[in-house]
Amino acid sequence: MLPECAKAVVGKSSLRMDKGFPLKLPYLSVFICLGGQASVQVNFEEYVFHPYDILVLSEDSLTVFSTASEDFHTFFFLADKELASEIAYKLPNSLFSYLWKSPLCRLEESEKPVLQAWMELALFTFNHCEAYKDIIMANHLQSFFLRMAERTTVARSEEIVRLKYRRKEMLCWNFWDLIGKHCKQYRQVAFYAQKLCITPFYLSQITKHFFNESPKGLIERQVILEMKAMLLHSDISVKEMAVRLNFDDASYMCRFFKRHTGISLIEYRSLGSRR
Repeated sequence: MLPECAKAVVGKSSLRMDKGFPLKLPYLSVFICLGGQASVQVNFEEYVFHPYDILVLSEDSLTVFSTASEDFHTFFFLADKELASEIAYKLPNSLFSYLWKSPLCRLEESEKPVLQAWMELALFTFNHCEAYKDIIMANHLQSFFLRMAERTTVARSEEIVRLKYRRKEMLCWNFWDLIGKHCKQYRQVAFYAQKLCITPFYLSQITKHFFNESPKGLIERQVILEMKAMLLHSDISVKEMAVRLNFDDASYMCRFFKRHTGISLIEYRSLGSRR
């Protein structure tokens, strides 16, 4: 069985105990076939999982390994919501819409040695690193997805998405794009609903269905990521940060950050400086 996901878990498994049952997945999962083959259903679509194939899944992906050869085994990299959000912060949104529709990636022969080295480094980091493990793991998985973005020609995937996606799905991904562009200035759900020409209630319905999250939660998550980036990569004051992020006052912004993270702005910056 797959282990419970802490911030990140890396390992290998035959998934023998999970065969025939829906996998209990964390917020983000990457599976890479190491040997043998398996039949896997993802959201009722059937795929054959061969060596060096990559399977990218989210927590709401209905995934069942229905059959597997005796020698089947897989590498896995599991990430919780916090780590996945940090990884996704600098990735193109269109990559995730692409992977939702096409979760299985098959490599060229020349790419396989690189993927093997990537897996070995992930395992080494997980098993032997301590002080900087979380940072290395986040950067390692982010590099993986940046390469995935290039490989799947994300620049063209927008057109693929427009052709294949239903209106509700497109509204969700357009909402996510708008958050990335405007969250520093606007945190009101009504602003984004107006931009999308829909009601806040309808926006809430579709984000709950596709992202399992409220519009307010998605907006605030991105704001927190922006705040973390400012704290770690600049020396601006708390007052200046409040101005840049359009908070009425710095004290409210401090309470907002602590409510979402459990620590103060100063504590987070201090932790970052020690990493």
